[in-house]
Amino acid sequence: MAIKKRILGKTSLNITEMGFGGIPIQRISEDEAIKVVRHCYELGINYFDTARGYTTSEERIGKALEEVRENVYIASKSHARTSKDLWENLKTTLNNLRTDYLDVYQLHNVNEESWKFISSPNGALEAIKDAKKEGIIKHIGITSHSPAFLIKMVEEQEIFETIMVGYNFIAQQPAEILLPLCKRKNVGTIIMKPFGGGAFTNASTALKFILVNKNVSCTIPGMLSVEEVEENVKICSESLELSEEEKKIIEEDRKILGEEFCAACDYCQPCPSGIPISFVLRTELSSLRRMGWTESLIKQTQDTAQKVDACLQCGVCEIRCPYQLPIRKLLPEKMERLKKLSETRSIP
Repeated sequence: MAIKKRILGKTSLNITEMGFGGIPIQRISEDEAIKVVRHCYELGINYFDTARGYTTSEERIGKALEEVRENVYIASKSHARTSKDLWENLKTTLNNLRTDYLDVYQLHNVNEESWKFISSPNGALEAIKDAKKEGIIKHIGITSHSPAFLIKMVEEQEIFETIMVGYNFIAQQPAEILLPLCKRKNVGTIIMKPFGGGAFTNASTALKFILVNKNVSCTIPGMLSVEEVEENVKICSESLELSEEEKKIIEEDRKILGEEFCAACDYCQPCPSGIPISFVLRTELSSLRRMGWTESLIKQTQDTAQKVDACLQCGVCEIRCPYQLPIRKLLPEKMERLKKLSETRSIP
């Protein structure tokens, strides 16, 4: 079976319901990255998402898709808050992706505070509107880790044709109001972090949980190998109905991860004490499971433990966290467990 497609809201783009997320290919060789992206295209994926901030990702996707540019949809993002910076980002992105237009261009990681700068005179919003008028950008989107903020944007700003938000079987908040609202407003919905940033144990359950929701337009998992591409395409090409066994897997993950799951958005940063908060909260159930203990990970754990001990208990991180996590409570608990695991080189 071929991978299925859905219309991306008012853009009218007929995209595959699973696209390609461009973050992970920064971590592998260029040749391997190009091979992975190209294999996605060969298996029918037609939506590719990257960002100016993803180091080498744009360049690698550009090289992989240059010969088939007219057959795919390419989206990128900019962290720029001013008009000048957005134009500079856009120029670099187009050059990296070897194209003279973008199908979707998104204001990246926006919240209430940054929106004030973006929407002010000479802000990035002016530039992105002008770029669309010139045909350099076909459609305008916005990404955020805050469902509440995106609800406000969808209700008040008709310019946005797509939104991107984190949604999975742990972080279910977007399904309550945001995704149905987008459906009514015909705004395309792109789902990031379908695997919880690497914390979930089963790709099949994670993808099916998201795509069974008809208010979702597309999800963009990151894929590091040809094998991962093939596995995910197979999942999305078959029935999306969750089996009883898959439902049990979801419940097991929910019990393990609980309601204190860190999405690694890093909105809590910077920490006055220099604590890498998402590293502490996520390593045990994410990178440690994927890669095991390395000398560099052990050293990072030791260095981070000293910083956690020096926590000021100021609470700034909790104020910034869009998921309202009790970070001050979690940091010493997670750090102590990481230290014990590192001493025995154990993997949970």
